[in-house]
Amino acid sequence: MFPAERATTSMRISNIAAVLFWFFMTVVCVNAQSPTAEATPQPGNGISLAPARLELEMQPGSETTVVVNIDYHAGAENSQPVRIVASLNDWTIDRNGQVQFEKANTLPNSASSWLIYSPAETTVTPGNLHAIRVTISVPKDATPGDHLTALIIEQRPDSLKLNENRRQMVIRYRMGAVFYIKVPQLRRHGSLESLRAEAKGDQVIVTPLLKNDGNSVIRPLTSLKVTDNSGVAVAELPQKESLPLLGGAELIQPLVLETRLTPGTYNVKYRVDFQDGSRPTEGITELVVPPSQ
Repeated sequence: MFPAERATTSMRISNIAAVLFWFFMTVVCVNAQSPTAEATPQPGNGISLAPARLELEMQPGSETTVVVNIDYHAGAENSQPVRIVASLNDWTIDRNGQVQFEKANTLPNSASSWLIYSPAETTVTPGNLHAIRVTISVPKDATPGDHLTALIIEQRPDSLKLNENRRQMVIRYRMGAVFYIKVPQLRRHGSLESLRAEAKGDQVIVTPLLKNDGNSVIRPLTSLKVTDNSGVAVAELPQKESLPLLGGAELIQPLVLETRLTPGTYNVKYRVDFQDGSRPTEGITELVVPPSQ
């Protein structure tokens, strides 16, 4: 065996993010009147946060305290305590539905300066819940609408220890609990700006452009149906919740139908309920599948 093959291999995987837009884990919503929530231990090995999303409607000049729990669930007998550090980031969802994190107090609707948390650094041990208390103080001159921030929890780099005598994989955790601080006079007004459809091989791709002219997040419910010239449905997607549409933002989230259509002309009907108090909107566009070459 060559010396290089006998050398220890250490692989570092960093920036594993667990955020909850929404859109990807069980979420607990918290309001200002009921500010705390308990974390539910998860099976298997890992570290999780609960709640992963907090929505609090608060008046200007008001203050409340919530608790974010760190659950270090580890089944392995040799699991060791982990040193973690907390920080704040601004966050947003871009036009293509990607969650973006920025330095605290850099985005226009940032709430990062409103939060004080404790402890900023601690050691978490397997099998226990560890609470981080977060106090939110809304300024008296706060503008109406949603103000966003995220509490980021990550492992300290110096707590990653390598054993030089064996192969190993070192995983560094980075998680976030996202905050929506909602200052009244909230407005939600969604609209369907455009609708496109195209057939590519065994797929039909429908691309709506959604817009929120309000100042508070909406979570649209969308469905899709493709019909032929006689009105018979040839493909459809049932109603489901799309990605969150932040106040003052646009969102493009393509929908994919796994189906191959025969040449011809079809109608694509896209229905969206913005859940903003208005009636559902339906957009219709024509899809032409040309004869195969």
